Amino acid sequence: MKIAIYGKPYRNELNDEIAGILAIIEKRGFEPVIYEKYERFLTESGHLKSEHETFNRENVDIKEYGCLVSIGGDGTLLDTATLVRDSNVPIIGLNAGRLGFISSLSVDELAEVLTSLEDGDYEVDKRSLIQVETERGVFGNLNFGLNEITLHKKDTASMIKIETYVNDEFLNTYWADGLIVSSPTGSTAYSLSCGGPIIVPGSENFVITPIAPHNLNVRPVVVSNNVTLKLNADGRSENFLLAIDSRPETIYPNEEIQISKAPFTISLLKPKGHTFLTTMRNKLAWGFDKRN
Repeated sequence: MKIAIYGKPYRNELNDEIAGILAIIEKRGFEPVIYEKYERFLTESGHLKSEHETFNRENVDIKEYGCLVSIGGDGTLLDTATLVRDSNVPIIGLNAGRLGFISSLSVDELAEVLTSLEDGDYEVDKRSLIQVETERGVFGNLNFGLNEITLHKKDTASMIKIETYVNDEFLNTYWADGLIVSSPTGSTAYSLSCGGPIIVPGSENFVITPIAPHNLNVRPVVVSNNVTLKLNADGRSENFLLAIDSRPETIYPNEEIQISKAPFTISLLKPKGHTFLTTMRNKLAWGFDKRN
C-alpha cells in the first residue's frame, strides 16, 4: 500500500526525524511517496540522503494511496484537505512541535496508527468542512476548507460593514475589521483568538465571530451548519479579502457571498483512545492547574 507524505518546504522540528518516519512506514510494509517540493527541500537541506518516489499536486490520483501523512502543523494539514477532497483517503497529522489541534500526533504514535491501518482496525475522526460560493467563483473547485472562511478589510485601516443573513433572514450588520465563519474544527483557530467559543467536532454548527467589532454588545453567534449564510461587504475600500483557511482572494463591494456546509467530510486517523477533549486539555494546558 502506498502512503502519501506531505509537508511544506520550510524548516520544522520533524525534518530532522524524516529518515526515522520513513523507516517506520517502510518497516510496516508501506511504500512512502513524498510530495515533490517537500522531497526536493529535504534533499537539498541534507535531511534526506536517498531518492524516493514523489508526487505533485497537479496530476496526483490521491485514491491510489491508503492514507496521507501530513508533516508539520495545522496549516500544513489544512493544505492536505485540498489534496484529499472527497476521496475519503484518511489523514495522519504529525505535529511539528507547536500548538496543533488537528495535527496533534507525535512520531511515537505513528507506529501505532500504522499498525491499526495495516490491520484494518483503526479509528477515524470525521470532520465537516465549510464551503463558499461567490458570483465570480473566485475559488474555482477549491471553494472548501476545514477551518474557516474569513471576510476581512484589505487596503484600508477603516472598518468595513458586513450585512449578514441566515437562510435569507437578516441577522446583523457588523461594523468591524472583518467576520469569521468557522466550522467546529476551526473554532480553536482564528475564531478562538477573536473571542469565539470552542465547539466540539461533530456538533454540526457554524460559529459567526466578528473581528474587532465597533459595537461592544456584538458577540459570536453559533448556528446550525444546515443553514446558508449570506454576506455582503461594503466600505471605503474598493475591494476586500476573502480567505478559506488562509487561501486569500479579492472580493468586491456588494458582491454576495454564500457560505454552507460542504457535501463531504475529511477523515483524520487517530490512535485508540485519542480524543478531542484530551487534545484540548493538553494544548490549552488545563491540567497544569495546581488544584487538579
